[in-house]
Parts: sequence; structure tokens; C-alpha cells
Amino acid sequence: MELSPAGRWADLPEDIALAVASRLQEADVCALGGCSRSWRGACDADCIWERLFRCRWPAASAEASASASRVQGWKALYISQHRRMAFAISNVIEFVGSSINDGSLESEYYLKAIADLALIPDIGFLDVQFFLFSRNCSAIINLIGLHYSIASLHVLPTEVSKALQAHRVSERVVCVNLLKLGRWFYGFRLPDEYESRKISLGELTMAEGAEILAILNRGAVHEVQHMHRMNESLKGGNQRCN
Repeated sequence: MELSPAGRWADLPEDIALAVASRLQEADVCALGGCSRSWRGACDADCIWERLFRCRWPAASAEASASASRVQGWKALYISQHRRMAFAISNVIEFVGSSINDGSLESEYYLKAIADLALIPDIGFLDVQFFLFSRNCSAIINLIGLHYSIASLHVLPTEVSKALQAHRVSERVVCVNLLKLGRWFYGFRLPDEYESRKISLGELTMAEGAEILAILNRGAVHEVQHMHRMNESLKGGNQRCN
């Protein structure tokens, strides 16, 4: 179909406009809907927002379907659910922020944040990307989102790596400080040993990050090694493991 010289995309048939919008993600749908009145109509269509809702929160789709037919459309339901997720996850982010001391987070608070995320109904990988992989969040928050995605949501590490790269946080570096308790040797207790490991978020999704993720996931390794605290640092910055 040949468009007018002015490029009047409003001339597109409704079914083609819907087909275009149905291939977009949330941000792109909203941006396209702001281009013209006709595109706004296509991008506000129930079928578009029903697909987005079901993809993001499949477990909540059945209950939402009943609400959509009774009270409101899918776009309103999507916005309402998004706001609930934003509120619940922001509470976890605020808890972590208040627990960080001098750039470090003790392991007990780290693990509590992971547990609190698991208590949020219907939270999925897209929610993690929206709220925890943001560049506005600290690297520790990014790490919590990474850990939760792999350990609790069972997202493949390769998919987590792609998401980190898309949000431009994969190069951020965290430092995990470990305390290895001294063993008893002929009636004497050997000194405790401290070890610091620096690794980027992207590397944590690869084979070399598996051991550190195991430490983060269990909180203990071989009953004598546990995470003492975590420092957040950025590549090229002045922060260091201590």
C-alpha cells in the first residue's frame, strides 16, 4: 500500500495497525500510541494489553480476565498491577538501602531481601527487569535481581545476561567478602581467614560465577565459609574490596 506524500500512517487499516502494535513491548506501545489519535486507538485496544498482561503475569491472568470483563479493560488492569508491583518491590529496595552501611550489605540482609521478593505474588522476570535492573539502582540491587531471577524464577543465566546487557548494567562490579572460620588443629583453633572476590554482574551469569552464586544462594559452603559482607563498586571507580 502506497502512503500519501505526507506519510499519513493514519491511513493504515485497523487490522494492520493492531498487527504492528501487537509485536511491540510496553514502552514501545505507549510511545507509538502518542504519535496520533488513530495510533492511540490501536495501542489502547484490549487485545494489545491483554497479551502484554498475560506475558508478564501469566499466573494472574485468569483472575484478571474476570475483572476485565466485569469492570475495566486490560490496559487499566495492566497499569494497576504494574503499580502494585512497583510498590511491593520498592519496599524491598528501600529495605536494602537502609541496611547498606558504608557501601556494604551484610549477608543476612541480602538473604532477607531475596526472601521478601519471593513473598510478592505473581512477580516475574519482567518485573525484575523493570525495577531491579535499572541503572538508577545500585549494583547490589542489580545483583539481588540477578540472584532472584536465576535461583527463584529459574531463568536461564543466558537470558539474565541478555537482560543485564540490555539495561547496560552487566559491567557493574560487586565485591563479595568471605569469612572462612579457622579449623581446629590438635586442640588449637587456627586463625580465621578473609577472602575478597571481585566479579562483574555479567560474569556471575557465566561458569566462573557459579561458585559465588552458590555462596550467595546458600549463605554457607562446606559449613565453614559464609558471606561476611558485600561491597558495591563500579569499574574504574575508586572503591575497593576491604
